[in-house]
Amino acid sequence: MKLNQLTDIPDYVYEGYVWLSDNDKPIVYKDVKFKPNEIKQNPFIVEGLLWAKKEGISIHIRHTGRYLIHKYDMNASDLSKDIKQYLPHKIEGIKKLKFKPVWKPETDPLCEGMEVLKMKALVFIGFVYENIK
Repeated sequence: MKLNQLTDIPDYVYEGYVWLSDNDKPIVYKDVKFKPNEIKQNPFIVEGLLWAKKEGISIHIRHTGRYLIHKYDMNASDLSKDIKQYLPHKIEGIKKLKFKPVWKPETDPLCEGMEVLKMKALVFIGFVYENIK
């Protein structure tokens, strides 16, 4: 689901990160609420990934001249299978970022009109934390 502005982001407790345009590394969220009213026009959010585990909601934020904000409801998904993990970039204390591919059936003319699964999104579903000794 597409959201129009930052204030449309639900008031949940999130895990994830927000990277502001004037920072060299992102702000990490670990079980805290996202406060869109604290984000000004400058600096703006270049990129953000937020996961509300309790609600099963993932928020993706990009800024390409304007905000592109998407909300994904992952409650119907099996989050124990087909999880992709990627190394973080400049995110301290995080070992990996977890994503769940979302596949949707589509009719494919190259397959005699049968339905095939096509990946529609790669949805952020939290972090794998580094073991701190």
